[in-house]
Amino acid sequence: MRLWGSLLLAGLASGAVLSRSDTSNNALAACPGYKASNVKTSNNGLTAQLSLAGKACNVYGNDLKDLILEVTYENDNRLHVKIQDAGNQVYQVPASVFPRPSDKSAASSNKLKFSYKANPFSFTVARRDTGEVLFDTSAASLVFETQYLRLRTALPNDPYLYGLGEHSDPFRLNTTNYIRTLWNQDAYTIPNGANLYGDHPFYLEQRAHGAHGVFLLNSDGMDIMINQDAAGKQYLEYNSLGGGGGIGFVNFTPNDGSVLMTGVAPSGSSKTKARREKEAQDRRRRLSEAAMKAVAAAGGDIEKLRQQGFDL
Repeated sequence: MRLWGSLLLAGLASGAVLSRSDTSNNALAACPGYKASNVKTSNNGLTAQLSLAGKACNVYGNDLKDLILEVTYENDNRLHVKIQDAGNQVYQVPASVFPRPSDKSAASSNKLKFSYKANPFSFTVARRDTGEVLFDTSAASLVFETQYLRLRTALPNDPYLYGLGEHSDPFRLNTTNYIRTLWNQDAYTIPNGANLYGDHPFYLEQRAHGAHGVFLLNSDGMDIMINQDAAGKQYLEYNSLGGGGGIGFVNFTPNDGSVLMTGVAPSGSSKTKARREKEAQDRRRRLSEAAMKAVAAAGGDIEKLRQQGFDL
């Protein structure tokens, strides 16, 4: 994995991917974003070229001058947005590792609607029937560099967000000065506020009239920041060590409730639950050994206690 000077190299496993001394990162304010051209629309999506809209800022590497945008309506409740460098030099998770859906649907029948602004480029994903905006990247300019990706979306105030595992944070995510680091670590005893054994860059947001999910297909280490800007506007921001990948949007229906909960362990993932059970067994064994030593030191008959039903 490629790292650069501003990263916290020491203690990266339990810390942040980017320095947390300035989460606003004013150096990024000078980044010009991109402008869209050669937009081609089809029945089930669109493609476009994105070119750097001004002088490169080169904060965490070199700004990539040319990108490709691909939007695909995959089925009536799912939309996929892919942004990658035109030279295809930035690592993408291969399809052999993470197979992509092959189905497509007509844009007119999809429950989600993609819209864009050409210059500076930004896009929104909204519910087609109500027009409610679910994802809006106009909150900050897109930054796409050789070793960095910044993508921000506006959110409603005090949003109900869940996901971004694995971690030991509360079930409903904090929305003030919150940074969720996706960097796998073996966190023995599972301390509060820790990133754990796997990472899943997916979040679910519940709103008054439905729920939706957002999945960033990116295997690089990243910080996902949830906070308010200086004007008090809520946002969620991806800060990844590498660019590329796609963003999947899912419109959940009432029938999806049982599907979402199928196979979910009450205490987290199956691996996390197994680790907790093993740690509990180890604690009981140590307590039992200590109890046996204490009884023996006091002159007690351990075998007699066992015969009477005491588990030592």
